Amino acid sequence: MPFGDKFRDAYEVGIKAACKDAGAYCERVDEQIFLENIIERVYNQIAKADIIVAEMTGRNPNVFYETGYAHALNKTVILLTEDAEDIPFDLMHYPHIVYHGSITTLKSQLESRIRWCMDNPQQSLSSVDIDLEFFLNGTALTGSNEVSLWHDPKSRGMKRGGGRVYSAITTLDMHNISNSTVDPSSFSLALILPETVYPEAEGLPNSRLPEKRVACNLHLPRPLFPDSWGSLDIKLYVDEEVISETFDARLKLFTAIGTKTYDFRINFQGRA
Repeated sequence: MPFGDKFRDAYEVGIKAACKDAGAYCERVDEQIFLENIIERVYNQIAKADIIVAEMTGRNPNVFYETGYAHALNKTVILLTEDAEDIPFDLMHYPHIVYHGSITTLKSQLESRIRWCMDNPQQSLSSVDIDLEFFLNGTALTGSNEVSLWHDPKSRGMKRGGGRVYSAITTLDMHNISNSTVDPSSFSLALILPETVYPEAEGLPNSRLPEKRVACNLHLPRPLFPDSWGSLDIKLYVDEEVISETFDARLKLFTAIGTKTYDFRINFQGRA
């Protein structure tokens, strides 16, 4: 990582603390005493390390060079960045912890990955560090955006659970942007909605959650190869009394190293 005050908290409070809490020993080359020149020391330490953490924020050329060397040695490399815009083209297909300046996020996500790597030294982190893009009804779920769904006005008056509802059908598309095949058994998904929007998807039952919410549990039936797409159809029943409202919604991705959350809002529009 670059040295300097800008990255002091990221290192001391985020990276180093995460490694310590996971049971790993973390050290940066400027903390060491050595006789050889610094590039030889860097080579030596990368070769000896079990895990490399690379802070990509700011597109530092030294960091890129050292990260490439670690990849060439087939080391386990965990990539970090404050901003996804700093990810260079050649590394876009590797998962990154994008922490948006939040040291809490950095520490939490890094600790879970370090812990998993220590518990599974013979396995690749890429098998559980799932890197997918999600689109609902063609709208990318990138955080705090609004998705428009079309309901069928002719469905008004359908009965479900004693009440009258509208119905709508939407599609959740997912794109594997990594360079590894994603095994469907390595992750699960849940679309979380208010109980006034009742979802149905093939294969898995819904779960009732606190605070009058329901989780539509989703599972992809086949692997996602690098740069490939998968889709799941979801049917929604919306209470007649609230069809004109906009709803808070959340998609959660569950993996062995934790969860990723995508918050958005849904509004329903009628289509003749």
